[in-house]
Amino acid sequence: MTVSIKDVASKAGVSTASVSRVLSGKPGVGKKTAERIREVIEELNYRPNLGARGLVKQKTGNIAVVVPRGSFVLNNPFFSTILEGVAKAMDQTDYNMLMSFTSIQQKRLLETQAVDGVILFSPRHEELSLEWLESVGLPIVVIGSYLEESPFPCVRPDDEDGIKQAVTALYNLGHRDIGMINGPMSSMHSVRCLNGYKSRVKELELDYSSDNVLEVDEFDVFKATEAMKTFLNNNKKITGVVCSSDYLAIGVIKAASMIGLSVPEDLSVVGADDVPISDFITPSLSSVHVDLVGIGKRATVTLMNLMEGKQIRKKDVVFEMKYIDRSTTSIPKNK
Repeated sequence: MTVSIKDVASKAGVSTASVSRVLSGKPGVGKKTAERIREVIEELNYRPNLGARGLVKQKTGNIAVVVPRGSFVLNNPFFSTILEGVAKAMDQTDYNMLMSFTSIQQKRLLETQAVDGVILFSPRHEELSLEWLESVGLPIVVIGSYLEESPFPCVRPDDEDGIKQAVTALYNLGHRDIGMINGPMSSMHSVRCLNGYKSRVKELELDYSSDNVLEVDEFDVFKATEAMKTFLNNNKKITGVVCSSDYLAIGVIKAASMIGLSVPEDLSVVGADDVPISDFITPSLSSVHVDLVGIGKRATVTLMNLMEGKQIRKKDVVFEMKYIDRSTTSIPKNK
């Protein structure tokens, strides 16, 4: 049987207004009385009726987690690990999490105001335009990069510095012909990663050539394997590769084995983001670590603050990255 606020009030010997104040954190209830009310709430396992509360407060009680390119994203451990952080932070609130994976679902959720706020995963402008997102009028927090000057609060890894660290790690091992596997340039993440690669290669006085960079159509290892094989076959002088995601790095390891190259003996490979599986594959993947769960939590807390009308002082929250040396990197053969 469903427990109501009246049941809690009756059991605690107080008014429903007192129970409501305790639930919402408002003053006006004595300390001992408030403690008794909380004990009864736990004893009866009472959960507020969010639908009824929403009618009073004109809120839905729902948060949208909008994930463009859904089927691909579900297979990508970068996104699923961040989602773990979002879910953990959401558990500390009264909100429900609604996820959408297609443009039809996204527009339906946002245009009908079926949610009170939005966590938006790495959108691309051609998918969800800035003008449309602003017209929706909902609080929005972006995870990952969207635009260089995003109007929405953004929580993201320091992609540029992460790739710089990866290039430096290979250079310190003795590699001088270092390639890059990157995602599509419609992604701001890819743009930042390429900027990091270019600048560090030039700082180390290595020769930069666009021939040493492969831009795949999507961060989808299954679709990119053939392109990676061709790239490695056409660039046999490359002894080390940095990738803009661990997912792509795993694809490079597979592509290398398919053309008879051994990792790391023939080719050193470095990923980015250090998703949990990186340390479990064989060989274990050298990567650039970032706190993905922390990114999810921070984005959720930022959205809650935004929805409560609090001032967001730092709109671009950047998480540091740190190189982790594992088994996919070693000195080049000719050293």
